[in-house]
Amino acid sequence: MNRVTHHIVWLLCLILSATVVGCFDLDSSIFNNDSLPSYSLRTAVIPESCRTQVVLTSQGKKIFGYYVKSADSTESTIILYNHGNRDHLQFYWDRVELFYKMGFHVFVYDYQGYGMSEGEPSEAGMYSDATAAYQFVKSLGFADSSIAVYGFSLGGAAAVHLAANIVTPRRLILEAAFASATSLTQSATLIDVPSTYFMNGEYKNDEKIRTVHAPVLILHGTDDKFIDIDKNGKVLFNNANNPKKFLAVLGAGHSDIPAKMGESVYLQTVRLFVTQPP
Repeated sequence: MNRVTHHIVWLLCLILSATVVGCFDLDSSIFNNDSLPSYSLRTAVIPESCRTQVVLTSQGKKIFGYYVKSADSTESTIILYNHGNRDHLQFYWDRVELFYKMGFHVFVYDYQGYGMSEGEPSEAGMYSDATAAYQFVKSLGFADSSIAVYGFSLGGAAAVHLAANIVTPRRLILEAAFASATSLTQSATLIDVPSTYFMNGEYKNDEKIRTVHAPVLILHGTDDKFIDIDKNGKVLFNNANNPKKFLAVLGAGHSDIPAKMGESVYLQTVRLFVTQPP
């Protein structure tokens, strides 16, 4: 079963279950998390000496992350990466490697209930976790103007929350992000009902992005069967303030945008957006 099919089957099962037993809270079920006793991270691209495990506190729970230091001692920009709904940061380590190849510092973390992080995931918890991650990055000495906030899929909600409520970052980058909980359920199913029938969380990214005052880059695959480009990526782009850029990646699904673009093109595109003047 490929990743897209996995996502769709998982969401359909959730909605079918909710329909059978009636209206109840599926807020936490949007998170497809997996716990780990420890992380096992590749060292082929990022040497062990360049990464540091970090333990933060969010809502009284320990959350784990990694600070990856750029090989370029003169680099002043850091990517704060908010990963998707699956698994844990170890699963997304290849994305961290891409940012490292761009020459940036990186901070990646696990939401509550993911990887080694304690607790159970929730919308409020994710926002608290993202804020704790941002505060850690600030404690390293990075100015807001040096922090690029990146959100993939579910992580787009954490990224938009940060940029709308906590920090005006250097850049906001959203990859395969959803506009709202309602658009998410309607994109992956034929059921045209509001998300409030199934969950408490609404994830109103389409409304929050209106208050973001940082340059925005939105990447979305034209063949994303899980989070439809028209109902999500384009909605976020239309609601975002200028300056903004939208990149529809031809033939890309939900999780393969860097691969469909080609690694070198992806690296160049993101690095240029982050480093160029607004």
